[in-house]
Amino acid sequence: MKVLCFAGLLLLTCGCSGQNWQAETAPVTGYISVNDQVPQGAIVSLHPVGESVDKRGSRPSGIVQEDGRYTLTTYEFGDGAPAGEYIVTVYWPEKPELGGLSPDRLGLRYATTKSSDLRLSVAGSGAPLKPIAIEGAKITMSDEKAKGKATPARNPFPGPQKSAAVAP
Repeated sequence: MKVLCFAGLLLLTCGCSGQNWQAETAPVTGYISVNDQVPQGAIVSLHPVGESVDKRGSRPSGIVQEDGRYTLTTYEFGDGAPAGEYIVTVYWPEKPELGGLSPDRLGLRYATTKSSDLRLSVAGSGAPLKPIAIEGAKITMSDEKAKGKATPARNPFPGPQKSAAVAP
């Protein structure tokens, strides 16, 4: 009898601790460029303007790929973001494999909600996000520049491709 009571209590507890705290998300992707180059490995995070998106204060985020695209994740990879207005932060580690332990190539200019002036709206329909184009940013030395190689820009936006070297 004790085993049945324990099993029932366990099932009841598991049923009550479901995913009801999660906000509804819509799959969304976006593009970003910095001085007409792709910030591959940069971490793009969305911080809700106003109330949190859920009880746990989740923040949608994604990592910029070699074509400039990032896919937002809030709870499970690629699930997107809840609809709403967001402040966008960007942290572009010099060594992406080290993440936040590596210096930010943007000198922390866009790394916090207080220093970033980037904003995005996420529609509940999952419509593509407005592209982010950061211009005139001071970029710290990259691995390619340290090796004496200029990194050609890949323009992720429609139109002609451009080339640019990493700024000193």
